[in-house]
Amino acid sequence: MIKKQFTIVYIFGPTQCEEKYFNDEIISLEANEWIKIGETSSNEDLDCLVADYDRVKDIAMARIKSESRTGIPFPSKIFDVFIFPFLSKTDDKIRNRLCYDLYEIDNSKKKNKEHREDKYVINAGNEFVYNVQRSKIKYAVQSIDHDYIANEDNDEKIKQLIQMCQFNDINLNSDAEETEKEKEKGTRRANLDLDKIFEEADAIVVLKNSKGEEVHDAENGETITAKYIGDNKFECRGEIARTSPLAKKYLNLYAGMNLTTVNGNEYWYYKGQKLTSLRKN
Repeated sequence: MIKKQFTIVYIFGPTQCEEKYFNDEIISLEANEWIKIGETSSNEDLDCLVADYDRVKDIAMARIKSESRTGIPFPSKIFDVFIFPFLSKTDDKIRNRLCYDLYEIDNSKKKNKEHREDKYVINAGNEFVYNVQRSKIKYAVQSIDHDYIANEDNDEKIKQLIQMCQFNDINLNSDAEETEKEKEKGTRRANLDLDKIFEEADAIVVLKNSKGEEVHDAENGETITAKYIGDNKFECRGEIARTSPLAKKYLNLYAGMNLTTVNGNEYWYYKGQKLTSLRKN
């Protein structure tokens, strides 16, 4: 038996949602929209896979076509594909990070539990997520990519992981908070150039939770804001730091969250838009 080498995770949904997906708009449960996250595997050479995006989509499409049991009644399309080292249930890891660890996103696993007493409801499987957008999916993928790199000591395997990250369109120089092991290896550094984003000196950003609601100090009701001071750093309540440690500190303190890894640019907003959506470099 040939040992499986890579897991391919595919993201697909109704064709009519394609524009919303790539515009990073929310795929809405209220509009009867959904995203399905599934996986398959491949034994092909990694160099061949990362060099041919359409080839990877074709591998995933073969898996989707055989899933008549899902009962999807209208045309659907693959939106994204990602490559990981082979490990079963990688799609579960991504869904768990989306729906439980990072965000509070509706999903078919939860919906099935709500309807399990109704014998006339057909379970949708556990692969569907609702009220999600592309940037959140990609951040969940990024967090898993970074975990793989942070926990790998073999230089050759690290090179392979970096190839996969590049294919996954994951920037290793992200502003997601670094682990100590990653710092030692130098696998990622902050590179979001905020000087290209802010239009005036001393720009003010506002902290919001995963639902897009402003975060307030519980004692005085003050909105948590930070002032840009240059070099990708902010001043917030007398503390100078980058977006990620500041976001983690105040989200955990005032938003009832228990985050260990944070992409601060997902939670700090400038003129009503999160920093990740304003990237210009």
